[in-house]
Amino acid sequence: MFGFFRRKPSLKEELKKNPNQPEKWLKLAQEREKEAPEALYNALIYSGGELVDSVAKTLKNLVIYREFEPYLEKIEKELGKEYSSFFEGMAQEYRGNLQAARNLYDVARNSANPLLSFLSSYHIALLYMKEGLYEFAYKVFKELEGKVPQEYEFDYTVKKREVEEKLGLTGSRILKTFKEGLKKTRDALGLSDFRGRKVDESLFEELEERLILADVGVNATMELVDYLKREAKKRKLKSSDQLLELLKEKLKEILVNCRGEINLSEKPSVILVLGVNGVGKTTTIGKLAKQLKDRGYSVVLAAADTFRAAAIEQLEVWADRAGVRIVKASEGTDPAAVVYDAIQSVKAKEDDVLIVDTAGRLHNKERLMKEIHKIKKVIGREFPGQPAEILLVLDANTGQNAISQAKAFKEITDVTGIALTKLDGTAKGGIVIAICNELKIPIKLVGIGEKIEDLRPFDPEEFVEGLFEEEPSTQ
Repeated sequence: MFGFFRRKPSLKEELKKNPNQPEKWLKLAQEREKEAPEALYNALIYSGGELVDSVAKTLKNLVIYREFEPYLEKIEKELGKEYSSFFEGMAQEYRGNLQAARNLYDVARNSANPLLSFLSSYHIALLYMKEGLYEFAYKVFKELEGKVPQEYEFDYTVKKREVEEKLGLTGSRILKTFKEGLKKTRDALGLSDFRGRKVDESLFEELEERLILADVGVNATMELVDYLKREAKKRKLKSSDQLLELLKEKLKEILVNCRGEINLSEKPSVILVLGVNGVGKTTTIGKLAKQLKDRGYSVVLAAADTFRAAAIEQLEVWADRAGVRIVKASEGTDPAAVVYDAIQSVKAKEDDVLIVDTAGRLHNKERLMKEIHKIKKVIGREFPGQPAEILLVLDANTGQNAISQAKAFKEITDVTGIALTKLDGTAKGGIVIAICNELKIPIKLVGIGEKIEDLRPFDPEEFVEGLFEEEPSTQ
C-alpha cells in the first residue's frame, strides 16, 4: 500500500538494471566526473559509436584523457582501431604532441562512420592551423566540402575563411579572426615585451601591473603571479620565454573550465536572455537567431522587454534581418503574457527554439526579480524542464563592472551561461579570465566584431593563443 512512496531509482541504479541506454550513460558522465571515464566508454559502446562527437566533447570539457586511456584497448576491440586512434589522438593533442596526434587522426579518418571520419579530418586541419601550415589545412578543408555535419557548418566556415585569409585567397576581408578581435587587449598586455628577459622580481611586478590593467582582476592576477613565482623557483626557470609558456598553459587550464555550448538538446529549447540596457543584448539575440536559422533551426523571438518601445522595435529589425518570427505586444504589456503568447505560437508551428528578450532594469531589482520569476514560471509550466539556457549578456568594455552586473543578476536568478560582447573594442579582454575565476559561469558566446558571424562560441585555447600572438615585424 505504500508503493506510491517508493524512492525513484538513481540514474546509476537505472543503468545497472538496463545498461543499453547510451544517452543516459552520457548524462551520468556529465553529472559525476569520478564515474565519467567508464560512463563515456559505455555511452560510446552502447551507441555503436554514434555518440562519438558527444563523448569527445565531454572528454575535452572534463579534461580526463589520462583516466580514459585504459578504455582505449577495449574500444578498439569493440568498435575498431579508428575509434581508439581518434581518442588517443585527442590525448596526444592535449599533451602537445601534434605530430603523433595527426598520425592517429589520420588512422581514424578512414572510419566507415562519416561523423568520425569528418571529426578526424577536421582535427587534422585545426592542427595544421595551429602549426601555421595553412596550405595543408586548406587542402583538408577543401576535401571536407559537402561532408560537413549541420552542427559544424558554422565553425567549419569560420576556420576555412581564416585559412583563406592567411593564404590571401579572398578578394576582400570577409571574416575577422579571433586574433584580430583581441588586438587591443593583446596590445595592452604587451606580453611580447617580456620575451628575452631574465626571471626576477621586476619581471613579476611588471607582469602583475599589465594583467591588472587588462582587467584580469586583482584576485586572479595575484593567484597567477604567485603560481608563476612558485613554479619558476621549483623548476629553476631562468628565461622569461619559459615563464610566458607556463603562463599560457595555466590560463588555458583555468579557462577550459569555463567552456560551454548553447544547450539545444530539447525540442523546443527556450533561451532566456538577460542583461542591462546597452550591453548588446538585442544584437546578440539577433545574431544568435540568424546563426541558428542558418543551421536549420526554426526560431521564434519573444519581445518581453515591454518597458521600452525602442527595445521592441530593435528586436523587430533583427527578426526581419534574421528571417525569423517575432511575437510582440504594445509597450507596458505584462512580459509574461508576451512569453505565453510566444509559447503558444511555438507549440502551434512546432518550432525548435524560442529566444526571450527581457528587461534589464537592475536599478529596480525587486521588480525585475518578480518579472523574471513570473516568466520562468510560465515557461516551466508550458515546457517542463525549460528554459534550457539563461544567458546573461555582458559588455567587455565595462571591465570589472561586468562582474558586478553578473553578481547582481545571479541574485535574481540562476545563470547558465554568459555572452561577452564588444571584445574587439576594448583593451580589457582580461575580464574573460576574471569572469571565469570569480563567477565560475560558462562563457558560451563572445562578440569580436559587428558582423553576424563575429558572434562566436568561446574557445579557451583560441582566446589564450590570441593574447600571446606576436605582431609581424614591420622591418
